[in-house]
Amino acid sequence: MKDFEYYLAAKDVKKASPDKQLAISLVKDMEKRTADAMKLDAREFSKIVFESVYDALRDFCDALLAIKGYKSYSHEGSISFLAKNDFDISFILALDNFRYKRNNSKYYAKNITFEDANSILDFYNSNKSRINEALKKAGLK
Repeated sequence: MKDFEYYLAAKDVKKASPDKQLAISLVKDMEKRTADAMKLDAREFSKIVFESVYDALRDFCDALLAIKGYKSYSHEGSISFLAKNDFDISFILALDNFRYKRNNSKYYAKNITFEDANSILDFYNSNKSRINEALKKAGLK
């Protein structure tokens, strides 16, 4: 994954005014998406669960961007911003791997398995406190 500055230079991420209301809205969307996904049977609805949790994680990244005054037009740009928020490379690479699987599912009709859905649910659940801590640090919790 490239550094955040690469996405700025490529104009995949643009400087904007900090937007706390947008960030708060994105956090609410994140919480709703994950709550809804957790209600579904991941065996029966693996693709919906996977995509919902991935979209929630993207909302998280975009909320951090919005509060700092950026707008991303790239999933990779959003994910790379996590390095600026004290997230380690293993977290970032795991999220980027989920991005890759989501794109393959959405654009190339690749299957999302129960294992994929379970993996992203486990990732979210095991990192929920880190995510909430980052949101609190950004003034969003």
